[in-house]
Amino acid sequence: MWDSVRDYWVTFNEPLEGVLAFMYLDAKGLVTTGMGNLIDASHTELSEPSAEEREASHALAAELAWLRADDTPASYDEIVQEWDAVKSRMDLAPAGGGHFAPPVTSLHLDSGEIDRIVGEKLVQNENYLVGRAEFSDFANWPADAQLGLLSMSWALGPAFRFPKFQAFAASRDWEGAAEECTFGPHVGTINTRNALDQQAFHNATRVDAEGLDPSELLIAQ
Repeated sequence: MWDSVRDYWVTFNEPLEGVLAFMYLDAKGLVTTGMGNLIDASHTELSEPSAEEREASHALAAELAWLRADDTPASYDEIVQEWDAVKSRMDLAPAGGGHFAPPVTSLHLDSGEIDRIVGEKLVQNENYLVGRAEFSDFANWPADAQLGLLSMSWALGPAFRFPKFQAFAASRDWEGAAEECTFGPHVGTINTRNALDQQAFHNATRVDAEGLDPSELLIAQ
């Protein structure tokens, strides 16, 4: 991706996802942290994990540098206990991640660790996307088009299937991509993300039509 996209990512995404330093449940009842970073291997929404899913989830959570309230490193057992405690609070999932703030939780990540996991997830999504035939020319796309696709991937996962959008993107028909990039449920920040993604693809049309520098991110101006 262009440096302009990477540098703008947190500024773009934070108002849509929020940044939470503790473990919380998303609307699907999956344990999450940071800027929508999943640390949950469960396959079924709003349900207890199997023994195998729980063990795999503990391993995911333990990969992160969790801290106690006094900023000393948490032990593996403390991370496991925290994950289990959060997972058990399905009653709070519809209320939003903020409801898992201390004293519901006791561990946290520092800002540097959050930046690290957000950056790693962004690169992981990019690597998956460029392996798909319809997005194989991603590196040469206008920065705004890259941002639009990465934004969709952040919300939907990089394996999403929108056949019409994919065809438009493959042919650099950014107006068609803008028409087909939206998704539901059409509430809250999802509507905001959809509108921003559409603007990004409209901007990509302008970049191609006017011969502008593709590395410049118009939506950031």
